[in-house]
Amino acid sequence: MSILSIATNINCNSVNYGSGWVMSKIMRLKIFAIFLIVLLVGCGDKKKSYTVGLVTNNPNGLRNIQGFKDGLLDMGYVEGDDLIFISEQKPLTGLALQKQLDRFVKQKVDLIFTAGTPTGVAAYRATRHTSIPVIFGVVADPIRAGIMTDLTNPAGNMSGVRISNNQALRLDIMKQLVPNAKRVLVLFNPNDSAPMSALAQLQASANALKVELILAECPNNNSISKTLNNIPPSTDMIFILPDSLVNKRITDIVRTSIDEKLPLSGPTNLQVEKGALMAYGIIHYKAGQQAARMANQVLKGVNVAQLPVETAESYLGINLVTANAIGLEVPDSVLHQAKLVIRSP
Repeated sequence: MSILSIATNINCNSVNYGSGWVMSKIMRLKIFAIFLIVLLVGCGDKKKSYTVGLVTNNPNGLRNIQGFKDGLLDMGYVEGDDLIFISEQKPLTGLALQKQLDRFVKQKVDLIFTAGTPTGVAAYRATRHTSIPVIFGVVADPIRAGIMTDLTNPAGNMSGVRISNNQALRLDIMKQLVPNAKRVLVLFNPNDSAPMSALAQLQASANALKVELILAECPNNNSISKTLNNIPPSTDMIFILPDSLVNKRITDIVRTSIDEKLPLSGPTNLQVEKGALMAYGIIHYKAGQQAARMANQVLKGVNVAQLPVETAESYLGINLVTANAIGLEVPDSVLHQAKLVIRSP
């Protein structure tokens, strides 16, 4: 019989002592029993509160973070109630990034979300000897980055969303836009596994597409500026890879491409918004939402070590304002495939 049943079945009239203090004592017992039941029920219904650390190393990653946060809130979590986000709300690199990740570990957060390959690698190093799950969204190539050896069975404390191996396809679309292009200038940071993985894809398909890759190593801002100020002769197009360092200079790269009348291809639609002619790649916000669905599974008890890595969807973007500025007509066959088309400044 439940406590409530016992409490409610007590009848003061069954006690025939006729003294008020007995009835008062019984009433106090009934009130105490009801209070205890309410307390126990209240504790049973209380939702667990989760603390989630958010971090990125580049401005574009802030859109991933926003998509991730919105994705979780759309699932019914309430920020400040059962979900607490910890974030600097700005990109962090170097020592600042390391310190933030160390703080997450010290605070024993329930989950860490990272945006950007360098951030994912840093999180791997900071958490690999802990039980804190990490969801990334995105890492370009998790295996090449060294954070796991199997995409289907990650086995460690990390999983998330990766970029598809679509660089060859992006180059093919660019060739459809500029059929006579023969020499492609590729800017990349050789110290980042993300552009190195993308470059390997390009090199494997360049011969088939009959193009020559002009490789410009850009490990720092000075080298990027030097490359932009000395575009090699007979360059037909510029190609930038998933690369945090290089993509931070997208405004300068766009300006150079327009001044030189050179088609520019970027790895995500953010570059199209900034003025690149075309892109075939992720939409950062959507990749964050996709990672949120995986994070929800982890918060609900799924072992992150057994959560297969997912691939972000790629979208074609075309900037017709830029096409007009460089004197290029975009074929309808390509335009009709685009998810994003910018028609006015």
